Amino acid sequence: MLSFSHNPWTLQPIISTETEGKMKGELISLEGPECSGKGTQAQLLYEYLQQKGIPVHLMHEPGGSYYGEAIRALLKFPERALKAIYHELSGHGDFPLFEQYAAISDNGHLDIKRTAETELFLFEATRAEYAAKLKPLLDGGDVIISDRLHDSTVAYQGGGRGLPMTDIDLMNKIALRGIWPDLTFLLDIPVEVMLDRMSRQRDEKNAFFEKHCDQAFFERVREAYVAIALSEPKRFIIIDGNQPIETVFKQIRAYVDELLGIED
Repeated sequence: MLSFSHNPWTLQPIISTETEGKMKGELISLEGPECSGKGTQAQLLYEYLQQKGIPVHLMHEPGGSYYGEAIRALLKFPERALKAIYHELSGHGDFPLFEQYAAISDNGHLDIKRTAETELFLFEATRAEYAAKLKPLLDGGDVIISDRLHDSTVAYQGGGRGLPMTDIDLMNKIALRGIWPDLTFLLDIPVEVMLDRMSRQRDEKNAFFEKHCDQAFFERVREAYVAIALSEPKRFIIIDGNQPIETVFKQIRAYVDELLGIED
């Protein structure tokens, strides 16, 4: 049973399907901290709906577009992405500092720290491109499974980084253009479990947040996630992500069957 010593989260979404009008399709998002099993469950759900003959798309955020995937690289592996950019445009007249920056990155002295605000703007920039791809699919009546969406920014940049919730809500509104998930699953795991899973996965899977954020950061992220979910009980389903994969999927499938009217 989760309990919090304080709850600073008063989350009232600026947009919702109730205020903007319902899309023809259904948008299902999966949320949770690192190593919570979102990707696995999203893939299982995608395969299940395909077998049912339902038009479905599996997408992820950040990313999902040309600009989005490039920004995703900057967010997750800045030392490698920045190095590639500096070398690609080194010597270009519009970027006189890139030759110097390339040399610095080659020597391993590149400073990859970034402000919380920069992080927020990058996530929202890729989200704007992502929403532009989602809208025609939803308008056409398709089902979209999204591995992360705007709730991740509320949890990570709001809860983890401490940025003002009103700023994040406003930027989400601008980026999402009226799109809002019909159903969101929060795969909740204790931070200790997350850290253990991270320590056992391939190092290439551990990106910026895994390598540069401490346990206290992820505790704040988890607390924010649960608070978001409790603030929108009609949309959110909290699932214990520490259960076997098959058990988690069985629970997810039951809610999706109900949403889409699937009968065995």
